[in-house]
Amino acid sequence: MNQNSNHVSQQDQWLGQVMKIEQTILDGQMPPIGQLLSIPADIRMKSPLLLRAECENGLLNGRLMETKQRLEAALRGFAAQADESAMLAMMAMLGLLYVQVGDLHEAKPFMSLLAQEWDRNPENCSGFVPWALARASASAAERPSRFEEARKLLFAAADRFREEGRPLWTSFVLLDCMLFDPQEQSRPDWPFWMNWLKRHAAEHPGAGSVVRLLASEKPDGALCEELPARYAYLSKAVLLNRAEEQLPAALNDDIESSIYAAAAAVVRQLAEGRQAAAAEMLGTLDRLRGTVSTPAIERLVEEMRKRVTAASETARSRPLRPEPDREGAGAPRHATEIGSKWNIKLFDGIGFSSDDGPMAEPVWKRRKAGELFVYLLLQTGYKSNREHVIERVFGEGDPAKRSNQLYVTLHDLRSALKEIGLHEETVYAKRGVIGITEPIIESVDVETFMTLSRVGDQLWMDDREAASRLYDKALPLYGMLGTELPHADWLDRAREQLRDRQTTMIKRLAAFYGEQNDEAREEQQLSDWIALRPDQEEAYEAMIRLCLRSGRRVEAIGWYRRLERICMEELGTEPLEEVRRLLWP
Repeated sequence: MNQNSNHVSQQDQWLGQVMKIEQTILDGQMPPIGQLLSIPADIRMKSPLLLRAECENGLLNGRLMETKQRLEAALRGFAAQADESAMLAMMAMLGLLYVQVGDLHEAKPFMSLLAQEWDRNPENCSGFVPWALARASASAAERPSRFEEARKLLFAAADRFREEGRPLWTSFVLLDCMLFDPQEQSRPDWPFWMNWLKRHAAEHPGAGSVVRLLASEKPDGALCEELPARYAYLSKAVLLNRAEEQLPAALNDDIESSIYAAAAAVVRQLAEGRQAAAAEMLGTLDRLRGTVSTPAIERLVEEMRKRVTAASETARSRPLRPEPDREGAGAPRHATEIGSKWNIKLFDGIGFSSDDGPMAEPVWKRRKAGELFVYLLLQTGYKSNREHVIERVFGEGDPAKRSNQLYVTLHDLRSALKEIGLHEETVYAKRGVIGITEPIIESVDVETFMTLSRVGDQLWMDDREAASRLYDKALPLYGMLGTELPHADWLDRAREQLRDRQTTMIKRLAAFYGEQNDEAREEQQLSDWIALRPDQEEAYEAMIRLCLRSGRRVEAIGWYRRLERICMEELGTEPLEEVRRLLWP
């Protein structure tokens, strides 16, 4: 009895908390996300208002896939309440999310309905509706006046939020206006917006950091860091011209952020003298720009194009230096100058090649030297903090002993690389950073694999043919990472992540070729999928379906028997009943 009473009492407490937070939301404020998430999920999911607040926080911070599920649940909840205005707001937020990930095809039905409602009854539309329409309009490359139309809609969104008494979202729309085009700050009505926000931001603490950035004549990184994750990154990239090449994990699906990260990669590669790699990354940047665009992005791409062209022309006009006389110098067989470029292979064995020699394979005195080398090449800029290196590569233990291990391993690594022609200064340890000198590297196969795969992922939802071409280039590069290296926790995780990425590309290519009715290529991808992941029942099911479609029942049964054996040997179970019914209904 007491337990029952305690349970009811706790439920009442949560319901009271829900009602307080709902009132906060109805007052136009955003509750702290920690307070929101402290409520158990089963209770939170029953309140469309709480779901809406959670979705708003997810959009600001870039948690797109998780937010998509919450938005769909909130949309169903408001539909059950017949709350048309809230339903339109949820649809608009979904539309914004689809535009952010470049899924313009999924966004179209939402945008069509939202446009009709905005034209018919704008008073019933929250500011999210014109905001979503603005971003979709800007990405519609076939419309000559798309940017001007988008500007009008963005400020219409700010107006609607102002009328609703929501300074938080008014401030974020105006920030989006600046990210869309920093020149918007020179508009004649900009002081009006700043004055209104300053009067009302004090009532809404979350808007304060945005207003400070908007009103600042010289914004700095500290102001940007006060913002939620997505806007912190984009503000630094657009307003401060300080885009980071490595995106926070939460922003990997965000196309706009990916565009600025790709531009940062172009700048770095040009600084290293890697014109070919910069030109390839420029192509990636151009493809992404075709999915999500703004005036700021258009100027960015044009600037990168000019830089790449200028670097190529400079390289062509530079006179070739005569090769030094190496006779009697005792140089190693594959030795090159410090400024030479190396192509490094990490899949299926570590190897080096340059334009003037065959593949060279290092010989490690200690396996840790090879492990350290691979670890550094997988990091952004081929470098890492000394403490992180020690923690990942050398594990736990006495700090002095691990530091000594690092010192000895660095010596062995330098010696191994020197034997195949790399200068001793290729690997450095300076001011707490361990790294590999970037200018000596032309390409790393894992880096190329990841770039092709990630860009393919960005294009997949909107342009499957273009994505498939990139996947087709990436797949042959794959192999086991550093086959000659022993097992290590961080290395095993990296191998598994690469295998997962290869699996995803194969699955998507199989689906693409199936849509194209290209059975031969579809079957090849399915065979590769099974070879790579023999324990994934989904792969066998797809192969069985293909064989049955092609009238090859005997082969389909053969694949089922193989699956049956794998299930029994590996899992001690039988295949799923729905797979068996494909053959014996």
